[in-house]
Amino acid sequence: MNKLKYVIRHEFRLTAANKAFVVLTILGPFLIFAVTVLPSLLTQSPGAVASGKPLAVYGASSPVEQVLTSAFSAMNIEVRTVDDVATAKTGVLDGTWIALLALDQGWPDSGAAQWYSKSGAEVALYSAAKAALDATVRESRIVASGIDPVLLQKVLAPPSFEVIKLAESGAEQAKGDAAFFEILMTVLVFIMLIYMTVLLYGQMIGRSVVTEKTSKTVEIMLSSVNARDLMFGKILGQGLAGLLQYAVWISMAMLLKQFAGPLLGLAIPAGLSTANLGWLVVFFVLAFFLYASAYAALGAASEDEQHLGQMAWPLLIFLIVPMVMISTLVTNPDSTIVVALSLFPLTSPIVMLARILVTSPPLWQIALCLGILVVSVGAMALLAAKIFRVGILLTGKRVKLGEVIRWVRVK
Repeated sequence: MNKLKYVIRHEFRLTAANKAFVVLTILGPFLIFAVTVLPSLLTQSPGAVASGKPLAVYGASSPVEQVLTSAFSAMNIEVRTVDDVATAKTGVLDGTWIALLALDQGWPDSGAAQWYSKSGAEVALYSAAKAALDATVRESRIVASGIDPVLLQKVLAPPSFEVIKLAESGAEQAKGDAAFFEILMTVLVFIMLIYMTVLLYGQMIGRSVVTEKTSKTVEIMLSSVNARDLMFGKILGQGLAGLLQYAVWISMAMLLKQFAGPLLGLAIPAGLSTANLGWLVVFFVLAFFLYASAYAALGAASEDEQHLGQMAWPLLIFLIVPMVMISTLVTNPDSTIVVALSLFPLTSPIVMLARILVTSPPLWQIALCLGILVVSVGAMALLAAKIFRVGILLTGKRVKLGEVIRWVRVK
């Protein structure tokens, strides 16, 4: 036990003292802020992307200009009339204007409205311009047709439609496009955190084993500690480093939610709750031990890092699958395929966490997922220990996956 503690302490210090670990730990909260809070701020204040630059307008009549001025004043964007399109385009390119809105002669009946910008991606701004122009044209055509504007507005008014999220407690919460975007960003950042950390720590363990094996260092280490303690010491040591990293991130997230958010008036996503952060840690721990054990075994069975990368491809696929299915996870979390993936141990840490963030899965499914994961972690650890014991001293030969599986039968 003392030898195991020494290996754990050595691996923890080796990982926590690494510059990459420190940098990632410090940058983690900023990543969370950038992915969850910043998009919400930009959605609430589209004018923030303008950076004080005015909008150039060409060919607009006085009534149209007034409507545009009113629409963009709410975004703190000044609307200015220009007399030359070519000069205005140059101003857009050199940063004088945020964009140019040009109305052809004869617009709206025989001409087009064109939005010129450097990126063409400021959807909030050109959508606001289009909505203002649509409203202006619609009102002018109603007046020209002689139809009673009040009656026509009543006929064309859309019926009320609301999206309500139901909770098991009976509570009801209004949702919409903004809420969907918020949920999507929250699920994305949580999934990315587990994906990156589990993959990073798993590969670190695998490479550490390969390095010690190829440099013959492991032969010296095994003279003082047995193979099982060496493997579990590596896993537990880096696992503690990972928990330290998550503790820093969660502490920063809670400070942001409790103090910085209200103080600065930031809209903190509802998904960034204490309960969800707790689930993040739970699934990280289970995913880490599952994949770390597998990477330790593959590292012992590999001849070099290139061989390790080839043998680890099946594990990597199971981490990537939930990433490419994020749209399905958010829009249809109770579909058969998503439920199945949330119970399959190699994908369940990410998929079940996403389901918990989006909806409220039945308690029996959560309990079954956790039970399967715990059993899988135990089984993977036992299998990895057998493979590690045989493969750690085997050099000069590239073994195949089938041969590695046969090592499990060695007593």
